[in-house]
Amino acid sequence: MNKHPNWQKGETLIEALGALAIVAIVITAVTMVITTALSNALFNENQTLATKFAQQGIETVRQVRNTDYSAYRSYNGLYCLGKGQTTLGTPQSRCSTPNADTFIRSVTIEQSPGCAPNVSRVIVRVAFTSGKCQPNTYCHAQTHTSCLSTVNPNKGL
Repeated sequence: MNKHPNWQKGETLIEALGALAIVAIVITAVTMVITTALSNALFNENQTLATKFAQQGIETVRQVRNTDYSAYRSYNGLYCLGKGQTTLGTPQSRCSTPNADTFIRSVTIEQSPGCAPNVSRVIVRVAFTSGKCQPNTYCHAQTHTSCLSTVNPNKGL
């Protein structure tokens, strides 16, 4: 005859609770790993897109310069360059709203001091946000800098 049948039931309950706690810990850990991996993948995707938008910005400024050298020499300051935009518009004090999908792209042109005499400095900055930023802030950015001649090579032709 078994003297402790209730004790064995209690032991089974403790084992079940222990197993349940282990399963909960494993599920939580797996969920955290997946969430972190997805967040990092999204960040990497945004960083790649920001790099492409910055490269496109440099190319757009190069096309503006190649189209009209004399007009390009008058560009100086900060410009907000939207997606698909082929002109720089008027100088701005800052660019604060997304203008290239969910990104904020700005172009700064420095004629003087620039990179050298007759060479302007072009800085394209593409800012973006992620879950790592404070709400409503763009705490990440890709920046590309290029030096462009302001002398028309076709002037003597």
